Amino acid sequence: MPERPRLQRWLEEGWYARRPRLALRPLAALYGLVVAPRRWSYRSGLRRTTHAGEPTVVIGNLTVGVTGKTPLVLWLAARLREQGRQPGIVLRGYGGRQSEPRLVQASDSVLDVGDEALLLAQRAVCPVAAGTRRAQAARLLARAGCDLV
Repeated sequence: MPERPRLQRWLEEGWYARRPRLALRPLAALYGLVVAPRRWSYRSGLRRTTHAGEPTVVIGNLTVGVTGKTPLVLWLAARLREQGRQPGIVLRGYGGRQSEPRLVQASDSVLDVGDEALLLAQRAVCPVAAGTRRAQAARLLARAGCDLV
């Protein structure tokens, strides 16, 4: 694996340090200011959460660097299948031009569904749905017989 660029190393080490680097603290404060209204809108009831209609496991985060979410999703889906569950995978389809929820096929174009959705459709042992409105994509999976999304 090639060595990470110096700036990337500096950012990751500073971000994950016990106390963020002094230079990154203004970014953390800015992030807090940006997300505060969104958090308040959910707490006050102006925005509502949407339920998928099936038990849901969320694997995601906002972070600097690669964190291994895709391999974790593949591993978890395989373990759930081994236990007799019918999981489905939901994601936004980032990088794809398709915004309407759809079931992703291994033969789809990466331009339509995005690279991660296509990779999961090719490697996962379960259905994959992508769409900017993830709750709608989850409902597609529920109609397809998935009992966990």
